[in-house]
Amino acid sequence: MQKHVVLAVTMAMTGAFATSAPPLSAARPTAAAGPSPTEKARLEKMRKAADDLDEGADPAAYRKAWEAVLAYGETLYPAGHPELAWLEGELVTADYLQGDVTGALARAERLGARLEAGGAEYRDRRMELANAQVVILMTLSDHDRARKLAARVLEWRIAKSEGKPSSNVAAAYSNYANAEFEFGNFDKAIELIRKANAEDRRHETIPVNAAPRFANLPTFLLQSGRLEEAIEEARATQATLEGFMPKGHPYLATNLNTLARILLTLGRPGEAEAVSRKAVDIAVARFGQSQQAVSYMVTVAQALIAQGKTDEAIAMARQATDILTKGIGPDAQRTLMARESYADALAASGDRKQAIEILREVNATRDRKLPPFHRDRITGRDQLAIFSFEQGDMEAAKTAQTEAQTLRRSTFPAEDVANLTGEARLGAIEVHGGDKAGGLKRVEAAAALLDERLARLRAAGTRRSGLELEIRAAYGWALDAAVTAGDEALAFRLAQRMMESSAGRAVQEEEARSAAGDPQLAELIRERQDAAIELEALLDRQLRLAGRGADAATIEAVAGQRKAAAARLDQRTAALAARAPQLVVPAGSEPLTLEAVREGLRSDEALLIAGVSESRTTLFAITRDRVSMAMSPATAQQIATLVTRLRAGISPQAAAAGQSFALRAASPTRAAISDEQAATSFDFDASARLHDILLPEAIRSILAKKSRLLVAANASLTTLPLAVLAPRRSDPTLGNAHWLIRDHVLVTLPSIASVTSARSSGTGRKVHSFFAVGAPELAPAGTAMAFRSADIARQVRDLPALPATEPELRTVGRALAAPEQSILTGSRATEQAIRTADLTRTNVLAFATHGLMAGDLDGLDEPALVMTPGGSDDGLLTASEIMRLRLAADWVILSACNTAAGGSGDDSGLAGIARAFLYAGGRNLLASHWAVRDDAAAYLSIETVQKYGRGEDPARALREAMLRMIDKRPFEGAEQPVNWAPFVFVGR
Repeated sequence: MQKHVVLAVTMAMTGAFATSAPPLSAARPTAAAGPSPTEKARLEKMRKAADDLDEGADPAAYRKAWEAVLAYGETLYPAGHPELAWLEGELVTADYLQGDVTGALARAERLGARLEAGGAEYRDRRMELANAQVVILMTLSDHDRARKLAARVLEWRIAKSEGKPSSNVAAAYSNYANAEFEFGNFDKAIELIRKANAEDRRHETIPVNAAPRFANLPTFLLQSGRLEEAIEEARATQATLEGFMPKGHPYLATNLNTLARILLTLGRPGEAEAVSRKAVDIAVARFGQSQQAVSYMVTVAQALIAQGKTDEAIAMARQATDILTKGIGPDAQRTLMARESYADALAASGDRKQAIEILREVNATRDRKLPPFHRDRITGRDQLAIFSFEQGDMEAAKTAQTEAQTLRRSTFPAEDVANLTGEARLGAIEVHGGDKAGGLKRVEAAAALLDERLARLRAAGTRRSGLELEIRAAYGWALDAAVTAGDEALAFRLAQRMMESSAGRAVQEEEARSAAGDPQLAELIRERQDAAIELEALLDRQLRLAGRGADAATIEAVAGQRKAAAARLDQRTAALAARAPQLVVPAGSEPLTLEAVREGLRSDEALLIAGVSESRTTLFAITRDRVSMAMSPATAQQIATLVTRLRAGISPQAAAAGQSFALRAASPTRAAISDEQAATSFDFDASARLHDILLPEAIRSILAKKSRLLVAANASLTTLPLAVLAPRRSDPTLGNAHWLIRDHVLVTLPSIASVTSARSSGTGRKVHSFFAVGAPELAPAGTAMAFRSADIARQVRDLPALPATEPELRTVGRALAAPEQSILTGSRATEQAIRTADLTRTNVLAFATHGLMAGDLDGLDEPALVMTPGGSDDGLLTASEIMRLRLAADWVILSACNTAAGGSGDDSGLAGIARAFLYAGGRNLLASHWAVRDDAAAYLSIETVQKYGRGEDPARALREAMLRMIDKRPFEGAEQPVNWAPFVFVGR
């Protein structure tokens, strides 16, 4: 029953699963007075011709061919014969592909009964047909029946395999995994799909049809909110697929599209575009403009929208819509998804009126086709509310969002993050519409439940970025309401929640390590984490069941289990609080008050907070005696577009940094970047626009007289040094630009809470111990490199040497004049040397080497600093290894590339190497945002450290070094932002 295989594979290409079956030429049992050899040969020929058709490309022709096969079979076998049931089974696939899912199920059940009646000789065929039934049952949201049937198929296939490697067993595991996932049992589903992958790996050569099963694991992880794991599994899956599949095989596109969706979720649309375009190219090359290829075009369109490339996005989404409308009809689910993307692109371009019209039509279609609880009906109203809000039509926005919330309340628990986001958005709409009191009341209620969810995630001890991103988006809507209503205190609290970052958490975790070494306390912490994880898993399951329309009794049973789990979490929390209350609510995890922040600032300091959300950008300027709050209409997408433009104009490396995920572009060498090219490419317009957004008059007036500016930002702003912002001029040049660094000493804060932490005095201090590592032994002598990043190397040993780093570190050592100094270079610059050193005695720790991002080298899945490889050391000091170090350094100097860049699971600034050093105990950092030219890195670090050694504040010393490069031009190209602007001082 070969085409039942295709039915399942078709599902797998959209994130479902695969099955397999015996070849069509397998011997078929016949009745005693069966057909003659000639008749059997003719039937087999017809069967093969029908089998060769592409049922996905032309399901009508496929149906016609198999109906002809069945008609001829009926002349050979009596009515009701199981052989006819086997032939007719191919029409189950035809029913399904042509949209008659209910009819497909009825046919499959009728034919299954016939095959069952055929006895043991038809048992195998009956179970093959059961595979198709599993797919259909899940499509119809009958997940309980699907999982029970999938379990039967798995049991049968395991027994039939007799312990030998079996693709059928792997397919059964995969089907069962999908059924459990749709039923809400995420952990069980992930366990089963891992078993499917393990079964496929038992073969000497992994079978090609295993590809969709490997692609399922990252899809499951992504949809369950486990982004970090999804990213790593997606990378591993891509490597696995490329290892056993022919180049350009269409199955490779499935996983690439999953990668693109992950990247979009993480806010990395540039990478998502590159990956999804590759998926489209592969699919089109194999199938032409098939449904699958066109669905990948929708992912490309979403990536283009997120980058502000609205004209391209409109063209792409419109093309996808036209193709799908013609091919499968205007009401098909894929067509509706394409139309939604088209509406998104139009709205992003400013044509919200047409976008709203299209979205209303899509919603009306779904209202006719889908049950009320279906997520697509609810999220369609969410989007309509957002478009109407952006259009300024608060009445329409309120109507749409109220409808969405009414649908949610009928099936979803109150603490569902999507429900809370909707409540916060509705509150913002109400405030904008004039109901200030009602809107704020709604927002505060939603924020209280969001706080509880966030606390639960912390208690779990594991990060789930997908869920966290949703929570932070919800805080953004609540913040919009508070700022619009003029409630400074509430707005400040919500801004802190929305802007919390992995770097900020690293600081909190480092400061809260007071219970290490107590086994009983460690056990209490573990028990509390287990209870929180159980609670989150049950909530996930309840949400999945509700979204799929499970019966009330099933949902109620899970709700009861969740209530019991919540009680267990409360018990564990109480037990931990009795022993170590500071570990229940770690220091710095609760929002600060404005008063506390003002008291934490010095007389020469001002704090700039820029909180970017889906709907607005909120600004605070705070000094010891003044506070100003302002709002800009710039959205997260608009800010990201400007940041991308500005980074691309500063440096080709900065532009390429967004392609670090698997498809990283080669960084150009120093010779490839001429000063003339850099001078003419700087985007003064993007710089001025960002300057105007972040520093309006109400904010500038507070900051103007303060020499030291502390900056706390989120989203894409964390990937840009604000030193390169400059107000608009009629004739801008690099020579006359009034950079922000001219007005202030700039300090990047890992979190707003850092203001109240014990901070350095702002002056240099006596250094008694200096530890430095650099100039690792890499490429052969004579090979040098202008930039401290991977360039085109794929292995550690391929990386070029950095000859300037050893004299740089020795000059730094002389400037600090520390009594205790250890400078490890060449063969001594190893991971082992770092691990065995007592770094708790070191005041200043310095690294001068290559800084790598995930994907820069083959197999590198997290940021790393390059050491000398050898023995058991791979030469990569990764972010996770850095976090295991024990530091007490006042200052960590990272004279390398991309050390302020994001990590694999969190691409916000300071999420990679910088975060690792903060967690390990580094108090202040010198880190870079892009590839640093060798001579520029050496100049900035040496100039900064020399002034620090003479008693000057390191942040001020960095500013003076930058200004000297701009004004004095100590070397060719020094005045270019690519050379003077990459480093930021991160302080707490």
